Amino acid sequence: MQRLAGAIDLLRMLTAPSGPSGIAAVPSIADMRRLARRKTPKMIFDFVDGGAGDENTLRANERDLERVLFQPRTLVDVREQNTTAEFAGHRYPLPLVFGPAGLVRVVGKGGELAAVRAAGSRGIPYTISTSSSWSIEEIAEVATGPLWFQLYLWRSRDLIKQLVARAKEAGCTTLVLTVDVPLNANRIRDLRNGMSIPPKVTPRNAFEAARHPGWLRDILQGPPIGFRNFQGIAEGDSALSHSEFINKELSNLGANWDDLAWLRSTWDGPLLIKGITTVADARKALNAGVDGIVVSNHGGRQLDGLPSSVSALPRIVDLAAGRAEVYLDGGVRTGVDIAKALALGANAVTVARPWVYGVAAGGQAGAERVVDIFQQEMRQTLALLGVNRADEIGRGFARCPREWLAEPAPDPSDADPDPVTA
Repeated sequence: MQRLAGAIDLLRMLTAPSGPSGIAAVPSIADMRRLARRKTPKMIFDFVDGGAGDENTLRANERDLERVLFQPRTLVDVREQNTTAEFAGHRYPLPLVFGPAGLVRVVGKGGELAAVRAAGSRGIPYTISTSSSWSIEEIAEVATGPLWFQLYLWRSRDLIKQLVARAKEAGCTTLVLTVDVPLNANRIRDLRNGMSIPPKVTPRNAFEAARHPGWLRDILQGPPIGFRNFQGIAEGDSALSHSEFINKELSNLGANWDDLAWLRSTWDGPLLIKGITTVADARKALNAGVDGIVVSNHGGRQLDGLPSSVSALPRIVDLAAGRAEVYLDGGVRTGVDIAKALALGANAVTVARPWVYGVAAGGQAGAERVVDIFQQEMRQTLALLGVNRADEIGRGFARCPREWLAEPAPDPSDADPDPVTA
């Protein structure tokens, strides 16, 4: 009888509910990525996941974060872990921002609308992309949390002023200027898959769409996918017509530092510059009056062969000390990575792929789970580091390769008079 009772107890233990299920049980961002891969056609997943060229910079972003090693404190009372952080003039639950990503509706489940709802539910800033598949106003209508706005230095200053005015009217508090996209780089995965505007219809792509009926149903619902911030400005309402308008009328190969100075004069809120990886450019940005520098190589999606974002971070932090905030963008996939960024001097991190994985995997619930994963891992990391608060993590809590700290050889062009200070 005792053996039977023991067997029954074991059976009950094995069949009893063990905790959250479904999307709430996804244990890591890496697992969320795998789930997103299963839920979307290959062409769509590769559009989100891929990078430029041979993807060397894409891989370096994550690989170099592994080279940052902690130096923890032990025998510290860590009964309370506080992950809040202050940046861009406000205190947030995490040193984390949902960075800009364009055309996210292609992954289904509402795209950006699901993400902004998730960010709002967790108190995380959401950055509206100029290239969003929903308009500034449509995103703001469902937002319940802080909003930022990302834009480019288009050829038309009138259009820039219109977009900035719309963003301000919609409640966006921070402006994020992306400066590393004078044109789009070749993304080999997209070229191989026929992911273009319009997408190439191939037997493989048709088969992949048929294999994902849930995704296909989501895509067929709602308005045509396009850059809806240009609705009423460009002819037509599709991604093709909007893309043609951008390429012919807006793309600006002549953008320069004077344009940044002009933008600074038109916006009285926090202004961040995104796409900086060198001390020389960081210095020019500071001279132009930016409030923050987002150290970023565009997630490895533009110029392949750039240094990883994290390897460029320490020198820019040292330069900007006391003058501007510094954010890390690129390769952040865990709460451990966030802590490493703070330990190298960053004020916060921005992420894009992780929240897009979350939307692709489970819509709003998936993006909320992404934030929860970061926060849970961050709390654990604080305790293991020997601190209670995220803002207690300083430069003494980690070490990085010496070459990340060394001053590079001076660039002769940097000695020329700076137009923004002349």
